[in-house]
Amino acid sequence: MHQEAGVPLSTGNPTAVFLGRKGVWALLLLFVLVSLMAACPGSGESAGEPSGKATAEQGSRRRSGGGRPGMAGRRPGRGGPPGERKAARVPVILTRAGRDTMEAFLEASSTLEAEESVEVVSQATGVVIEVLAEEGDQVEAGQVLARLAYEELELAEQKARTQLERLRADYARSEQLAREDLVSEEDFTRLGFDLKQAEIDWKQKALELERTRIVSPIAGTITERMIRVGQLKRQNDAVYRMVDFASIVAPVFVPEKYIGELHVGQKALLTAPALPGVKIAGHVLRIAPVVDSQSGTVRVTIDPGPSTRLRPGMFANVKLVLDRHENVVVIPKKAIVYEDERPGIFVVAGGKAERRAITLGYQDEQRAEVVSGLDEGELVVLVGQSALKDGSEVIAEDEQGRPITFAPAEAGPAPAGTEEDAAP
Repeated sequence: MHQEAGVPLSTGNPTAVFLGRKGVWALLLLFVLVSLMAACPGSGESAGEPSGKATAEQGSRRRSGGGRPGMAGRRPGRGGPPGERKAARVPVILTRAGRDTMEAFLEASSTLEAEESVEVVSQATGVVIEVLAEEGDQVEAGQVLARLAYEELELAEQKARTQLERLRADYARSEQLAREDLVSEEDFTRLGFDLKQAEIDWKQKALELERTRIVSPIAGTITERMIRVGQLKRQNDAVYRMVDFASIVAPVFVPEKYIGELHVGQKALLTAPALPGVKIAGHVLRIAPVVDSQSGTVRVTIDPGPSTRLRPGMFANVKLVLDRHENVVVIPKKAIVYEDERPGIFVVAGGKAERRAITLGYQDEQRAEVVSGLDEGELVVLVGQSALKDGSEVIAEDEQGRPITFAPAEAGPAPAGTEEDAAP
């Protein structure tokens, strides 16, 4: 059995066709063409193009809102085409600019002192038999605070007084006898000296007895007791400390450049961290006549008045009033916004915010004087400035939370219940 070159013979299946090398390449080319036609639809329906009927149905569904639920009648974008959407109104809190008095202050710190503060000492040596004053007691000058044992000194004083009385009687008789020349001049003179010595002795014993009583040298308050019954106290031992709170002052040291702006009686205001919310009115009591060459300051003594709340050693802040501006436009400081360190505010009229540059005057912790850029009665944004720009529309309420409505700016005076009545 033989075969011709390039033509294989059948091996039992009479229908099978065996091709040569050229036939194989033809089959591969046909397969690639069919695959490409399947991947890229042609113009017929068999290639994946929808029929005219199907296309019409899809277009109908789109027009009627079919397909994805909830899309019927929906406009493109949020709120319409760009440029047509209205900006939301910004919520703000408003206050009305008013008038008040503002003052210029010179601030300084101070540690309070009591000008009448004493340490009471024992003027005698003895055992304590009685304590009559406790810490916190208010006492008068000369009031007895404690007693030392005094019995022996009392007897000595009585003996000296008796001797003095006897010599006074002897001297009176000798004086009568001397006028009658019944006593020598020498005896009469010696008796006079004895009388004077007896007076001295009695006064000394009386003083020693008096010193067994420990008395207050000033009127004030007992701040410390250092004595107890049964204790032996020697002369000059400390027994009490006391302060006259009415004598408390606040010394401050002011730079010498302010000397020309200070005078005795000048108004001052004191506050203390230990007394939050308390403001104490005082005045300048004294101004030192010399300048401290090392610090370049002048000691100024402030009298806070008869305050019962201040204590020696307490820290205080002192404000000296240097000048006053009366009946000026005033706003809260938190209404001020700064741009490149330039102060400004937002003023609302007709429901729209307007940013204004302002000039500031005197200020305190809460308020600021507006020299220019604002008139009394205008509505100023107190809260909400960060979300505003010039021309922003606002929805507003006053500081008490009451809503504020606005009349159009060109409509003239607003009716009752609108911005004309807002933010009292």
